[in-house]
Amino acid sequence: MNHEAQLSQLRPQRKEAVFDLVQGLGFDVSDWIETASNPKKIRANPKYCYDWSFIVPGKRAIFNLWHSALEIDGADVLYRDNFRRNADFHRRNGGKRQWITRGEKLDRDAAEAARGDLPVSVILIDGYRRETENPSSESSRVDKRQLDPVEWQVRSYDSKTGDFVLARGRGNPNYVDQFDVAHPDEQRPSKRETSGLVFQRDPNVRRATLRRAGGKCEYCGEAGFLMVNGGVYLETHHVIPLSEDGPDHISNVVALCPNDHRRAHHGRDRADIRAALIRRFKTR
Repeated sequence: MNHEAQLSQLRPQRKEAVFDLVQGLGFDVSDWIETASNPKKIRANPKYCYDWSFIVPGKRAIFNLWHSALEIDGADVLYRDNFRRNADFHRRNGGKRQWITRGEKLDRDAAEAARGDLPVSVILIDGYRRETENPSSESSRVDKRQLDPVEWQVRSYDSKTGDFVLARGRGNPNYVDQFDVAHPDEQRPSKRETSGLVFQRDPNVRRATLRRAGGKCEYCGEAGFLMVNGGVYLETHHVIPLSEDGPDHISNVVALCPNDHRRAHHGRDRADIRAALIRRFKTR
């Protein structure tokens, strides 16, 4: 199936109410109901009806996304955006307050979805989409709105820049790094008391890095090896080490095959590897 046909299958065919969809997904609508000024028009309560994202705490994120903004990358259907940048643009250029507020909330909810690795439900919309970076653009008009029955997941979220990528489906391989692996077959080590500082690594940063890599070494491009449990193994590596004040952030962490990871630490060409990784991620 070509890309156009694949995306065509996802185009919404009817117009469903956001209130009904989010309620069915577990979002608490009690305040939505109680704060409606007109009991006969609860679904149009402006406190909520203009929101494009919702969080069911600890369980689910819900996003309204334009069908026209979807893209195909290999076998994946992706949605890329930067809600924070859009909100900042309208703040600087006199955009409507509701556009700014909506962008800020979308960015906060994207961050929460990424931190909690929440399953994402996507409400696909179709119609006229305003020019997102034109403050004088005519307002968008939604003609069709429908829930995608397939769950999505956050492929990556950069908390520094706000860049956000969603991927359709949660059936991706189980990506594993060196901190996830136990070694029961190794000889039990002797114990001794020790003291000192230990660097804390954010597991969300590691998971986001492994998802971004998609099972391939981000230096040489070779696929990670398959483990006996079906996981795909790569090793996460701080380009600028934590000991040199490198940030524990997805922009400074890469997924490497074990050979390149050892080279990055101990190889004669380790300085060249670091420089190449810095250049590559600056380009991204």
